[in-house]
Amino acid sequence: TTPIFTETNWVGNSSKTEIINIKNDNESVDIRYYVSADWYPAATDSPQNARLLAERLNMVVIADPDGDADQLYDGKLATLIQEPSTGRELEGGADEDVEFELSLPTEAATDLIQGMAIEFDLVFVAVSD
Repeated sequence: TTPIFTETNWVGNSSKTEIINIKNDNESVDIRYYVSADWYPAATDSPQNARLLAERLNMVVIADPDGDADQLYDGKLATLIQEPSTGRELEGGADEDVEFELSLPTEAATDLIQGMAIEFDLVFVAVSD
């Protein structure tokens, strides 16, 4: 319910890293989870501008960053849909941190996107193995 990213006035090479802990509450069922970004325009902007910005922002998703780090995704925010394609296994009763690094590459920080705004939800879907 509290945003993990609330960045403003980004320039080329800006980035922010945040972590969400994922927990499988069912002790007896192993799951596979997938991560997606559901993006949309901020209240002050248009869908077209949100699309332009989503195509320029990069997201890296890493499971268990302080243990056996496993990169689940590295690409545009616009295409973060059900990653990783095979899902990430999480045993019954287990939990792990998932790290999200949002960035604006220097080459993507053109005048075209200046002043644009976007909002997005990070969506986790879990299925039993």
